[in-house]
Amino acid sequence: MVQLRRLTSSARPDWQAEADRLGYHYYRNADGSFAWREDVRYEFDAAAVALIRKVSETLHRLCLSVVDETVRQPGGLDAFHIPPAVQDVVRQSWARRDPFLIGRFDLAWCGGQPRLIEYNADTPATLPERTRMQTAWHRQRGHPHTHAPLDAQALVDRLADLRRKGLIDRTLHIVPYPDNLEDTTHAVYYRQWAEQAGLEAIHCELRDLEITHGGQLLHRGRIVRSMIRMYPWELMFRDSGARHLEHCGCTFLNPPWTALLSNKALLPALWKRYPGHPNLLAAGYAPQDVIGRHGRSSPRAYVEKPIHARGGENVRILRDGRALCAEAGTYGAYPKIYQEFADHRIDGVTASVGAWIVGDSFAGLTMRESQAPIVRHTSPIVPHLVRRPGFMRRLLRSG
Repeated sequence: MVQLRRLTSSARPDWQAEADRLGYHYYRNADGSFAWREDVRYEFDAAAVALIRKVSETLHRLCLSVVDETVRQPGGLDAFHIPPAVQDVVRQSWARRDPFLIGRFDLAWCGGQPRLIEYNADTPATLPERTRMQTAWHRQRGHPHTHAPLDAQALVDRLADLRRKGLIDRTLHIVPYPDNLEDTTHAVYYRQWAEQAGLEAIHCELRDLEITHGGQLLHRGRIVRSMIRMYPWELMFRDSGARHLEHCGCTFLNPPWTALLSNKALLPALWKRYPGHPNLLAAGYAPQDVIGRHGRSSPRAYVEKPIHARGGENVRILRDGRALCAEAGTYGAYPKIYQEFADHRIDGVTASVGAWIVGDSFAGLTMRESQAPIVRHTSPIVPHLVRRPGFMRRLLRSG
């Protein structure tokens, strides 16, 4: 039987100094709460990690099949509210099979079965926490057990492989979201990983990009041919510069077709294509699409999400049209989808299992938790470990 437990833990007294040393400076939220906590930890057994690996890689394949179907179907991109002027950018990106770099599934742990909440496959965050902070914690607090952090070496190897195959340029521009400490930190980490992959990595602010007369991106006199960007596609597609995307000749990581993966319209599309799949939650464009499926007379809770919401903003949990829990935010004007509510509390706390994908393969775990039913951008990330089998269990196996 697969196991995932939440346990109290002993925080390192100097973890904040360690975070600063690692370049992770945004561990305290604006309200004074911590975005990283060590007074609790999550413990997986090896079977649980193996299950999450299998489920996440399967879900990634299912998502790619939805992308393929959507770009081929007349009007398919309209359901994702991709602006008509850039729909060919998405189609051509998929037709070229522009390479995928990194994404993170957020999964609900429901009675030992992971179920998809959403896919953050455009500009996934929490890189410092899931690499160096988790590794530093495990070195001091996790032994003799193992852990499954985001595998930075897998990212390095992926970048090196893309360069070796000629899919990205040797010079890689890294562009964070403007004036955002978290994304600036991500850019520093990406730059270091790119350099480890043998690339020339250039930190580039969005405001410093120009457009040549031929429509190419230019940074301080150099044509930008490959870019890791943290400016989301839903914003870039609506920017005045979007008219240059089709012919700019730049390979973006992640590419334009991943605008479908980071869009909550993916959830109804997955459910329509794979109804009843054990790792999906029912989803649609109206509450009646997701409630009453089990023949119960009592009304079931469901979740309302804007298609472009991030960090839990403007998400509501409802029953009979009445909000049980709601988050404010800046995404309220976007179209909404509805998803079956999954109670994924562990020890009374709402816990989200983050499963990382690099390329097409599972690449590590993130645990985030919230005292409220909705996991928010400010909800803390906490460390985890993977328990080694006990001596008697190993002895029985060997026999």
